Amino acid sequence: MDYELSEQQKDILTLAYQLGQQKLKPVREHYDETEEFPWPVVEDIRKADLFGVYLPEAYGGLGGGTLELVLVAEQLSRACGGIALSVAASGLCGLPILLFGDKDQRQRFLPDLASGKRLGAFAITEPNAGSDATATGCSAKLDGDHYVLNGTKNFCSNGNAAEIYTTFAKTSQNRGARGISAFVIEKGTPGFSFGKKEHKMGIRASWTYDLVFNNCRIPAKNL
Repeated sequence: MDYELSEQQKDILTLAYQLGQQKLKPVREHYDETEEFPWPVVEDIRKADLFGVYLPEAYGGLGGGTLELVLVAEQLSRACGGIALSVAASGLCGLPILLFGDKDQRQRFLPDLASGKRLGAFAITEPNAGSDATATGCSAKLDGDHYVLNGTKNFCSNGNAAEIYTTFAKTSQNRGARGISAFVIEKGTPGFSFGKKEHKMGIRASWTYDLVFNNCRIPAKNL
């Protein structure tokens, strides 16, 4: 078995490294000190087509997989872990949709994630459910053709910079881990707001926020 990188993977590695050194490294101190979100650099990453390296070409990606995403995150992180997290967190949002989403969900959400037009986020951690994700308290109750979500998530990377959120909530209180479901939630959905922003010791170019769901109605088709 050949464990060497393919030519395409080597090209991705080189491009990500060069972008990190040329675009991230010169501004990393500024964004870490100010805690501003690095939108201009995110645009550079988007133009380089590095957000979608792990997604199939049918959705606007480069047709790679998790390794390609890791290569990009690794090389960008050599310059700035905070800015690189915008790509990694967006990938965390997209992978569950790719693996478990239906055709409609993939077509609705993956092209924007692949292009970097919209950033993604992954929301599973809660104040009382960190390492033990099965302790999730956020609930989702079916009401007609919608689910009604209530609860709070915290430590969400990409925070309110994202627009697409893969979010986990309990749809059954009696089934343990099997009673937890995933939803795709879009920014601007009524009942979905943002709580505090974390002020961290490092990686401050990445926004980390609480997400608050207060009778947030999610179309059942987003399950």
